[in-house]
Amino acid sequence: MFVFFLSIVHLTLSQDPTASLIFSDCKHLILPPLCQCYHSGDQSQLRCHNIQLESIPKLPNNMRWNALDFSVNHIKSIDSYVFSDIYVEKLNLKLNHLQTVDTTAFNQIKNVKQLYIDHNTLKEFDPKTLTSPGVSLEIFDISHNPLEYLDLGETFLQLTVLQEFYAVSCQLNNTSLFTLSKLTQRHDYVKIIDLSYNNLTSLCNNLFNNFYNLIEIRLNNNNIHLIDHSFIRSLEYIRNLNLAFNSIEYVPNLYSSSLENLNLSSNNIQYLNDYFGSHLRSIRIIDFDSNKYLSSVSPRSLCFINILTLKKLSFRFTNIVLLNAFSELLCRLVDNNNRESILDLNHNTNLKCDCMLVQFEKYLINYFDLSCIQQGQDRYFISKRTNEFSYCTRDFCQNRKRENLCDWTNAEQLMLEGTCQGKLNEKENSTKNETTFINITTITLNVSDIIIQNSTVLYNQTLKSFALSIKTVDYICFFVSLSLLYIRHSIGIFIK
Repeated sequence: MFVFFLSIVHLTLSQDPTASLIFSDCKHLILPPLCQCYHSGDQSQLRCHNIQLESIPKLPNNMRWNALDFSVNHIKSIDSYVFSDIYVEKLNLKLNHLQTVDTTAFNQIKNVKQLYIDHNTLKEFDPKTLTSPGVSLEIFDISHNPLEYLDLGETFLQLTVLQEFYAVSCQLNNTSLFTLSKLTQRHDYVKIIDLSYNNLTSLCNNLFNNFYNLIEIRLNNNNIHLIDHSFIRSLEYIRNLNLAFNSIEYVPNLYSSSLENLNLSSNNIQYLNDYFGSHLRSIRIIDFDSNKYLSSVSPRSLCFINILTLKKLSFRFTNIVLLNAFSELLCRLVDNNNRESILDLNHNTNLKCDCMLVQFEKYLINYFDLSCIQQGQDRYFISKRTNEFSYCTRDFCQNRKRENLCDWTNAEQLMLEGTCQGKLNEKENSTKNETTFINITTITLNVSDIIIQNSTVLYNQTLKSFALSIKTVDYICFFVSLSLLYIRHSIGIFIK
C-alpha cells in the first residue's frame, strides 16, 4: 500500500511543471492569499499566477527568489521601488494590464536576469528604467505591447550582458530601428533579436554591425523592401535569418560565412539575380516558398553556392515554369555525385513537363508528388507518366556545352550597398522630378493669372520673360505656354 502511494506521488510530480520544486512551508512569510511558494535546494519560487491580483504585493525584504510569477492578473502598473531589497533572477509579469512602469521600479532590485513584460498595454517604455545596478538582464521580452516607438539603441546600451531580446508585435517602425546607430562599440553577448510583426521597411546603414555574436535575427512579418548586401557581413556567427512575409522584390546578394538558414518565403520576389548565393559559404536551407510572382531565375544565380553544405532549396507555390534555370547547379550536383534531393518545385501550377524533370528526378524533393503541365492545361504526376518520357536521355550535363557561366570576378564585384542605395537614388530622382514638375506647373499657373488680366502689353512682356527663361524651362512647357498665351490673346482681341 505504501509503495502504491509513492507511485501516485511520483506520477503527480512528473506531470507538474514545478515537479522539481517541493511545496514549501511559507507560513512564516506574509504572502498574498492564493500565492504558492515552492522550494528546492537553494531555489525558491513564488507563483501568483492568475489569482486576480490588481497590484504587485509587498514582499518580505531580503528574500532570495529564483522566480517570481505574477502573470495573468490585472496589474496596471509597476510602481516605484516595489521590488526594493528583493533578490530575484526571473520576473514574470506577462499577460497583465500594464500601462506604466515607473523609472525607479527596479532601482533596488537585486540580480534580475530575466524580465517578461510581454502581452500588456504599454504605450511607452523608458530604457532608463533598466539602469539599476541590480538589473543585469540576459533575457528581456517586451513583445505584444502597443509601443509604436522604443529606443532600441538606448535599450541595448543599458543592457550590456543581454543575450535574448524580443519586441514582437510592438508597432515599431524605422524610427526605432535607426536608434541602433547609437551602438558604436561591440555588443558581444546578444544571441537572438526578434523584431517580427512590426512596421519596419528597410535594413540599411549596417545597423546590426556591432552585434558580433548574433546567432538568429527574426524580422518576418514586417514591410521590409530595402536591404544592404552587407547587412549581415560582420556577423560571424549568424545561423538563422528570417525575412518571411515582407515586401522584398529584389533579393540582396548577402555575404556570410556562417549563415545556414535563410527564409525569404511569402515576399514579392519576381527575379532571382546573378550570383545570389555565391557568398553564402555555409548555407543549408533557402526558402523561397509562396513568392507568387517569382517566375524567372538567372542561370548564374546559384553559381558558387556551396553544394557541400546545401540541403534544401525550396520554391513551392511560386511561378517557376522550367527547370532549365537550375541546370548549372544540377550539373554540379551530378559532377560531385551528390545523392540527396535538394530542390523542391512542388505546387508550381505553371511548371511544364519535360525531360529535364525526368533526368534530374533524384535531386527533386517529393518527386513522386510533383505535378506539371502537359498538353495545354492538363496536369499530371510526372512520376506516373514515365512511358511518355521514355525518349528522354540522361546525359544533358555531358552533351551540353560546358559554357563558363560563372565568373568569380563578377561575383566579387557586386555592389556592396545592395538594394538600399539603388532604391534610395530612385526615390531622390523621383523627388527631384516631382519638384521640377511642381515648379513648371507653378509657372504655368502664374502665366494663366497674367492672361486673365490680359492686355497686349502684358502679352509682349510675357514673351520677353519666356525668352529670358528659355534656358531653365523645358522647351515643351515653353511652347505649350506660348500657345496658351496666343489663344488667350486672340480671344481678347476678338472680344474687343
